[in-house]
Amino acid sequence: MFAPDLLSGRRALVTGGGTGIGRGIAHTLLLAGADVVLAARRRDVLEATAAELRAATGAGPDRVTVDEVDIRDLDAVAALSERHPDVDILVNNAGGHFAQKALDFSPNGWRTVVDLNLHGTWNMIQTFGRQMLASDGGGAICNIVMTVGRGLPGLAHSAAARAGIVELTRTLSWEWGPRVRINCVAPGQVRTTGWDETYEEGVGSGVGDQPLGFEGTVFDLGNAVTFLVSPAAAFVTGQLLYVDGGLINVGLQNALPDGSYPERDLPAPRR
Repeated sequence: MFAPDLLSGRRALVTGGGTGIGRGIAHTLLLAGADVVLAARRRDVLEATAAELRAATGAGPDRVTVDEVDIRDLDAVAALSERHPDVDILVNNAGGHFAQKALDFSPNGWRTVVDLNLHGTWNMIQTFGRQMLASDGGGAICNIVMTVGRGLPGLAHSAAARAGIVELTRTLSWEWGPRVRINCVAPGQVRTTGWDETYEEGVGSGVGDQPLGFEGTVFDLGNAVTFLVSPAAAFVTGQLLYVDGGLINVGLQNALPDGSYPERDLPAPRR
């Protein structure tokens, strides 16, 4: 999709880069000429993915490297930035959640998801943003969020955290522009092992109700991210790009199987 030297001389760091969407983004950035650091908590997964990406793209070992980090640990994030002072593209893809009705969230379950998706992402943004602002060339940040904007039943914790990242992105586009551009990408239904591990069977079966009646791929997300961090998007910042087949406009948004919200059957209060 892109010229092989579009991102030549650039160094990208992708959190959650060992699997799923993060892996697809890393693959696309490599094809566009960037050097890529895959960062996550499990080095064995990262090393296996790095080897596969090198084989698939022909990239040398110096162009695909790995590093361990828990984004919730600010000291670990600071150490990561010190090991990679030349990163000028940051893709915040790491995150996670579990599908559950909001009434059933435990305090610990709520805090765990918000700490990872909101606070962990903020740790990366602030740490590497400070580094980019102090560098000669600035940088670009892309945050992978969700199809926030009209509610996400079953994922209230993650939706709240990801919506916070969207508004944070808009705010920082003012504070850090023009040296650092920052945008968000909101994936729709993209089938990965993470999807299968998170959702029950039947979730997402209404994909035919959206304008593009099929699932996306990790490379659809990779193409969107590559555009946003490239010179082609030099006049784009503070934006949320939905890569969702039109789901945000119409279609079923439900992370739990149909009929999982008996509370909706309660009588309406007297008006």
